[in-house]
Amino acid sequence: MSTVDPVDSRSGRGATRISLVQRSRDRTVEISALAEGFTSFQASLLAGRLTATDRGLAAVVAPRLSDLDTPHLLPDIACAASHIADAVERERPIAIVTDHDADGATSHAIIRLCLVSWGVNASRLSGFISHRMKEGYGVSHALVERLLPELQPGTCVITADQGSSDEQRIALLRAAGHVIVVTDHHGVPDEGPPASAHAVVNPVRRDSQFPDKSIAGCHTALLVMAAVRDQLIARGCLAKTAMRASDFLDLCAVGTVADASTLGGSLNNRAIVRHGLKLMNGQPRACWRAFRRLLNKQDHFVSSDIAFQMAPRINARGRLGDAMLSVDFLTSSDEETAFSILQELDENNRQRRGIERENTQVAMVAAELAVAEGRVGLCLWLGDQGHAGVHGICASRIVERFGRPTICLSPVSSAPEYVTGSIRSTERVHVRNVLSAIQAKHPNLLVGAGGHAGAGGLRVRRVDVPDLVEAWDRFVREIYADGRPEPRLLVDGDIERPSNEHVEQIQALEPFGRGFEAPVFCGIWAVNAVRAIGDGTHLKLELSRGPDLYDAVWFGAKGAKDPLPVVVGQAIEAAYTVESNVYKGARRLQLQIRMVRTPHRDP
Repeated sequence: MSTVDPVDSRSGRGATRISLVQRSRDRTVEISALAEGFTSFQASLLAGRLTATDRGLAAVVAPRLSDLDTPHLLPDIACAASHIADAVERERPIAIVTDHDADGATSHAIIRLCLVSWGVNASRLSGFISHRMKEGYGVSHALVERLLPELQPGTCVITADQGSSDEQRIALLRAAGHVIVVTDHHGVPDEGPPASAHAVVNPVRRDSQFPDKSIAGCHTALLVMAAVRDQLIARGCLAKTAMRASDFLDLCAVGTVADASTLGGSLNNRAIVRHGLKLMNGQPRACWRAFRRLLNKQDHFVSSDIAFQMAPRINARGRLGDAMLSVDFLTSSDEETAFSILQELDENNRQRRGIERENTQVAMVAAELAVAEGRVGLCLWLGDQGHAGVHGICASRIVERFGRPTICLSPVSSAPEYVTGSIRSTERVHVRNVLSAIQAKHPNLLVGAGGHAGAGGLRVRRVDVPDLVEAWDRFVREIYADGRPEPRLLVDGDIERPSNEHVEQIQALEPFGRGFEAPVFCGIWAVNAVRAIGDGTHLKLELSRGPDLYDAVWFGAKGAKDPLPVVVGQAIEAAYTVESNVYKGARRLQLQIRMVRTPHRDP
């Protein structure tokens, strides 16, 4: 990769030195892509994202559902399906217990909708979602204390997106006479999966033969429910024409994108998201029709709509309080009901953004000090006003700004002697592996911890925060032994004359996400017009290059009361993406500015 001079990303929070890095291209991939019929523009994009493979590139970019790894390779899946099928067949109570984020909410919705569609009476179904601030992550003691009085005797408890590290709490549920089926994708402790569970389905178990370790929790739940359907049919309890788990791929696509699961190294994730988007656009549920109304969306949903429009609103409720409303939204059968709920989720998201801004300002100051001290892994205390519902987003902002793996810590409101943290990382640092290393070296430091490659969560005693700060920095520093991490943005060169045709060619390569990022370009433009929009932090611009004029938008360009960072007549070098806006059937090209510097040369 070749590196361009560092640039200033002007966002009202001070200038950030971020290197624009030109993606290196695999010439073999580019040649193969051209031979398979991709355009030269598409071939150059693929060459910057893929490496040579024995499979055809078309099969990698657009895998079929038949390319999915067989669920039979997941550990305990037959046992899990048997226990759930027993509960269905014998009309026993079933409780769905999931995490509070979008992965957990979509997992919850998939399990509920599958069971209801297979004839399980709603009176036998109960649902529980951990409260982020009061109960923390996973199957915590606080969550179990809420569960035990409410569960009917002999309940089949199905967890999703949690449970792999919760042996003590699961033991309490089993001792109370319940059947516990864990479905999850987070890391498993060195001592193994919880022994008290009747089944633990998790692709990252050491004894797992499932090839793909990067699938989301909702994907694991979907595969388990597919196995349950097979068992019910084999027992004669369900018709072969019964609704398939694959009918819920749209929900699984949302959870997969929202959880930042890789879309580069996983054919499973690409297939799930690609086909889920087809369902979302072709046979939309009430919830997706409601999103169209809220967003005034007239063209097809794409992966960026999930990442930047749907996921934040579905996540918002769980960041502020009880996340069950998000499940009610996803499972609504009536568009008006779904839209009414979505309006409330949208308001929750506005509240979340305000809290996030305040916490991010604190995190930025703490990060500046930590970097000045020479920290490589940043572990930041957000203070007693820190909000656990947004510290994961704050950590993401710090990673974007400083390019360093980051933990943001906030107090646990129900247990002031503890703090909880969210972790976001870089490509180079695998969160789950670092947490395992910390647990091995400091067995009494982490009260609870879990995660996957790019993200995770933990809980520690407040008095142990200084030890966590040192341990996190030390282990991250070892990974970066040959240098210090720096923020960077990968770019795909420039487009001489951007057009809607370029947008269409990019969209044909969907889905984009972690490991297969949406294309970002970089070029010189003249500013013809600029004005603040929205809350004053965003800009609407008219840019030109020669005789061609382009509309552009720059989100988060400045502070609400700051002066405009660019002026009419100025030449700027901008990193940008291209998109189309459809209004009343007309498609109009728009550039979205990612960052800007002001070169001293003519456009």
